[in-house]
Amino acid sequence: MTKALKVGLIGCGNVAQYGHRPALMTLPDVELVALADITPARRAIGKDWFGLREDQLHADYRDLLAIDEIEAVVIAVPQKRRPQIVLEAFAARKHVLSEKPISNVPAVAAQLARAAAESNLKLAMVHNYHFLPEFRQIKQMLAEGLIGDLRVATLHFMGVIDYPGAAEYQSDWRHTMAAGGGVLMDMIHAAYLAEWLVGEAAQQVMAFVDAPEYAHRQPAVEDLALLQIAFPSAYAVIHMAWGEGVGGADISGSEGQIRMRYKQYQSGGFNQPIELYSVDSNWNRSDHAIANREAHAEATADSFIALYADFRDAIRDNREPIAPAAAGARALEIVQAAYASAVTGRVVTLPLNPKSPVYQKGIDGIAELDVWARSKTRAAGLFGLRK
Repeated sequence: MTKALKVGLIGCGNVAQYGHRPALMTLPDVELVALADITPARRAIGKDWFGLREDQLHADYRDLLAIDEIEAVVIAVPQKRRPQIVLEAFAARKHVLSEKPISNVPAVAAQLARAAAESNLKLAMVHNYHFLPEFRQIKQMLAEGLIGDLRVATLHFMGVIDYPGAAEYQSDWRHTMAAGGGVLMDMIHAAYLAEWLVGEAAQQVMAFVDAPEYAHRQPAVEDLALLQIAFPSAYAVIHMAWGEGVGGADISGSEGQIRMRYKQYQSGGFNQPIELYSVDSNWNRSDHAIANREAHAEATADSFIALYADFRDAIRDNREPIAPAAAGARALEIVQAAYASAVTGRVVTLPLNPKSPVYQKGIDGIAELDVWARSKTRAAGLFGLRK
């Protein structure tokens, strides 16, 4: 019998319920042996969810890292607190599966990727949208050349639901500067999906970033982001917002197109896909059976189960996971480049200049840029900018 991978979970917020819990309770060869959370209430919830003993619960994550039998840790705390835990996990010789984004700051993300390589340990990202059936099916259709060469991949996430964080911690943490950004940082899924679908690393980003939905709140971060991304041989477009709006994907190729929509036209990750079709160069439409029409919660749970299985196998087979640290770092740079573009009114090239204040500080460095006077981001007073 294959030895079970012994895992410790650090952070027991809402994502643990709908994502990490199904994976940890389903895979027979992945065993949760300890949980750490700074709040007594969340530790009690975790104890109930996972059927843990009192001695398996820890207020300090360092106590969890000190447990010898733990081979890997899952880090599900807010992103500003992740990097230090990742580095301490490596020092304790633990593999890491980290929630996204990898960090708020590109320079720190690069440091974590280097630390993973130097330690010969795995640092995998929770890029679970790789395993959502609609995107896997689109990826396969592109790989098979169904629409020829990919020209433009447009991802619509205009109806992202603004779920609050765990009340026992801080329900509005995603709307603070500490989150490293707003809806685009929260749904960084779109950034890594664009790169994955195109199959290349991004070279340029142009964006508009604003906060019309929450203008009355004097927001610190954005609720609307519109991006255009240039790759060596193709382009991607991301439309994203907290609120109400179209969801799905439109993929244009040299010999046709692919279109996908969700139930009630919601955004990806918040409902199940109900329509997927291709149109060839002669305008003939072909409807494609969607691989999985389960309820959204079940599809999300399945994506986490597949992600955990990939992480487990990457450790066992000593290979890279589907989303290694480098992929997390590139996705973060796309997001930060979008913020920089929106503030300066210019196209931003990738990879970011290591001397850039945004590379070194994330959104805390935005105010040090050459801010365009007519920037919508500046007018909204986002990222510490004066109106």
